[in-house]
Amino acid sequence: MRKRALYLLIIVVVAMSSFCTFVVKANSDKFPFTEIGYQKDESYYYTFYADLSKDGPNAIAYIQVQRNTTGEILKLDNFNGKVLHLKATQFTIKDKATVSFFDGSKLISKDLKGAIEGGVKP
Repeated sequence: MRKRALYLLIIVVVAMSSFCTFVVKANSDKFPFTEIGYQKDESYYYTFYADLSKDGPNAIAYIQVQRNTTGEILKLDNFNGKVLHLKATQFTIKDKATVSFFDGSKLISKDLKGAIEGGVKP
């Protein structure tokens, strides 16, 4: 009888532990880069992100490309470039930044130059 009670107790403990919820520590770490502004042309809207934790010129961490007409975010293929800090929250592209992305099945490559509009968003 004791053996049966022990087996029953083990089964209950295993069953109860399988329903136990685990507390996971929330990760409050943010991405190490900051939105620094945008540029737009007749067809596309480019949002720039950079790692501002180091002294400039800062490498572009990410460029998000959207279609102007629909706001659809397009799939990025490749990008490179650096940005320079102008004043307060304003940046400019150092020399040029190149971005390649897919609009539908068509691969498009653009060279971006000049000031970045908008400014830093934390």
